[in-house]
Amino acid sequence: MRALGEAGEALAADSAGAESPAYLYWVDAGELQVMESRVYTELRRPLRAVPLLRDVLGKYDTTHTRELALYLSWLAVALADANEPEEAASTAERVIRLSASVSSDRTAARVRVVLERLESFRDVPEVRAVLDGAA
Repeated sequence: MRALGEAGEALAADSAGAESPAYLYWVDAGELQVMESRVYTELRRPLRAVPLLRDVLGKYDTTHTRELALYLSWLAVALADANEPEEAASTAERVIRLSASVSSDRTAARVRVVLERLESFRDVPEVRAVLDGAA
């Protein structure tokens, strides 16, 4: 979280014309928000992760299919952690659909992570349908 805070400060300084770290050539406010939400997801803090992911995904360029699938995978996991299995299943379906259209080991790995996380909700009909469909 400290590193994300420093990156946010560097991003703000960069926009003000100050010298910035080299990694900022590809980082913008949206990308930093995704990174922050991913950290919250991995820390199992879905109440922080879900709003950040929804915000950034609401503005995300849908032509970036691979990245969209990856970011949605973190949203699906965060929703499962928030005990929202039906919405997690719906998001997982989208992740699976997008991942099928790109050749990426990383998206395939994230699909497996999402499916594993949903397994504990197998008794929820929407989740069971996703799990059975992916099998």
